[in-house]
Amino acid sequence: MKKIVLIASLVPLVLFEVYLCTAFLPLKWQHAINDRVANILPKSSDTTPITHPFLNLEIEQVLREHVGLRIAVYAITVALLVANTWFICFIWRFFRATQRESENSKI
Repeated sequence: MKKIVLIASLVPLVLFEVYLCTAFLPLKWQHAINDRVANILPKSSDTTPITHPFLNLEIEQVLREHVGLRIAVYAITVALLVANTWFICFIWRFFRATQRESENSKI
């Protein structure tokens, strides 16, 4: 039971880690990935995916104009990456420890 819970928590953390790493890719690639992710996720029939037609362009423009804000966004992204990596390592160590316990109990 522990293994299932650990694996079920490890998979979303790894996927989130990969998605966070896309923040450091070129903008063209980021947009392509975000468009593909939007196609994977379930769609609701009562909402529209477009809240503002040029929201991405406006955000990019603000980040280009305000270097301090861009640095803050990158700092938050790096902090999230570090925290997520720590959680992945913690769960992985716990998973390996439970495997060793199960192997020792079989002996």
